[in-house]
Formats: sequence, C-alpha cells, structure tokens
Amino acid sequence: FVRFTRNSNQAASAFVPTPFPLGPNDSFAAFFAYESHQELEQCVADGLAFVAQNTAAGPDYLGMNGSGLGFFTGTAAPAIGVTFDYYANAITGTPPNAVAIAEPVGVDLVWKSPTPPTLSGAGSYRYIWVTYENPSKTMRVYYSATQNRRTEPLLEAVLPQDLSSLLGGQVYFGVTAGTGSCYSGQYLLYLALDVVNVP
Repeated sequence: FVRFTRNSNQAASAFVPTPFPLGPNDSFAAFFAYESHQELEQCVADGLAFVAQNTAAGPDYLGMNGSGLGFFTGTAAPAIGVTFDYYANAITGTPPNAVAIAEPVGVDLVWKSPTPPTLSGAGSYRYIWVTYENPSKTMRVYYSATQNRRTEPLLEAVLPQDLSSLLGGQVYFGVTAGTGSCYSGQYLLYLALDVVNVP
C-alpha cells in the first residue's frame, strides 16, 4: 500500500509511471480502495483524489496541499479528478464528506455526500469504481464500504470535453492526497486500471 500523509500541510501523489493510450473510441475503468482515519486525536483532513491527467509533470503530478487534496492546482490543466473530502473545501465550497468530479482549476462539476461517509475508521476501507466512456463523455463513480459494487452510481456526469481530446490521446492514472492544519492517516490500498477500445 501507499501512505500519503504523516503530518499537517502535506501533499503527496502516486501515479502509474507509464501513460495509457486513450483514443476517441476508448473507455476506461478503474477500481481502488483507500483507508483514511483520525490520527493522534487530530481533527481530520483533508482528503484524496483519483486523477486522470496528461500534464508536463507526467507521473510527478502534484497539486496543492490542504483543500487542494494534492489535485487542485488553481489553473486549467489537462486533468480530471474524483475527489473524496472529509473537511469543508475552501477551494470548491463543498461541505465536509463530499465526493465530486472536479477540474484542477478548482471547480466541482457534480458532487454528493455519500453514505457511509468518506472518512473510515482504522481497519475499514472505502471501495471506488470509476468508469468513463469517451464517445459519450460520461463518467460514473460507484462507492461502497464493501467490495461489492452498488448497482447505481453515486455520481454521473457528462464531461464538458471528451478526455481523449483534453488529454491529448494518453493518460496518466494515479491518486493524490492532501492535509492542512488538520490531518489524518491516508492510505491507498489497491489500484487496478483497464483501457478498452469500443469499436
């Protein structure tokens, strides 16, 4: 597993080092599990993000700490993220316990507060499935406290631009995390990815 944060005011990321091709007829599916919990009696913050990007930073992509979740950069960039926030986000304005599909400039395209909440206790995990169909520009996020995927997505959105064009035909996948004045233990436990061509 990957531990992202150990203290306050940190940002960290872990990306697959080699980009995946993403053509106009391609779709992708990602599955990952994370654990985040209170540490040293701290107030808990801030959260994680699943990120698909093709910036000049490549696998070294890293956004701001705190509400930036290691994803938000404050500028437009060829990237899209699914964010998991335990703390009220000062950048996007979403309340604590929000899951969102977001742009790196700091805009949520759609968000919702899930049940159970995004923060888990020690030894309990959250399981996430993210699917994207490039021809329809549709992204779906499924969220569960078990390894059984729910039938209905937590979030569904038609993106403003297809990712093949936005990302220039290839994509780096990874997970980022951030803390501010409060912090929690944040761990990536598993990540699986698949890109398929839809004839």
